[in-house]
Amino acid sequence: MSTFIDLMPQSLEVEEPDVPVDARPQQATVETTTASNLERFADEQVRALVRNLYFAGSNPCRQVVFSGVDPKTEVSALCRGVANVLSSEATGATCILDAGFLDQPDSRSFNSDQTRFGRLRDASLQISSRLWYMPSKVFRGGRGTSSAVWLKARLAELRLEFDYLVIQAAAGTTSQATLLAQLCDGLVLVVEANATRRISAQKVRDMLAAAHVRLLGTVLSERTFPIPRAIYERV
Repeated sequence: MSTFIDLMPQSLEVEEPDVPVDARPQQATVETTTASNLERFADEQVRALVRNLYFAGSNPCRQVVFSGVDPKTEVSALCRGVANVLSSEATGATCILDAGFLDQPDSRSFNSDQTRFGRLRDASLQISSRLWYMPSKVFRGGRGTSSAVWLKARLAELRLEFDYLVIQAAAGTTSQATLLAQLCDGLVLVVEANATRRISAQKVRDMLAAAHVRLLGTVLSERTFPIPRAIYERV
């Protein structure tokens, strides 16, 4: 079962480089939980993430990149969860942008007869009254490559059409993901439990810091577990 249950701080403690994240045994007393408990707990964690990113502070984020440490790390489910919370709790328009393959063709196409909104919103798939999905083909607008100047202008255009942008990007080690994060409000790094190695997460964090990317936080995904008693009692 896919869950997003740990919102870790920006700093990553790399104590054992050769041990996968979350592979060490838990010391806390555990309780067996039902699938519904895990689902509710994961939902609360996503809601807390949304509040911290998009609603907290004097200058909350509007455009956030979500990227995995490894190319195979799943981030789409997290992006959908974040976007669903935004569309239900915020009054503005939210868009999930699939920017994971900016330099590759996208066979998906959404034809729309809408003329109610801006050009990019009308070309995207409307999921609900306040939620849209934009494939990379629409985002690129037929371009094969994306320069920093063009990306900056495109993101500025999207800022006018959408109040909130949830960007599903390729792995944090790619130049396009880094460039997107530099031009947006920041990046959330997704770490896969029992798969992502600590040394890999450390390297990606250092690379992002060197590129002056604002690391907003780290999310641990794909964790299967009995919940420790202290957490279970709050579920």
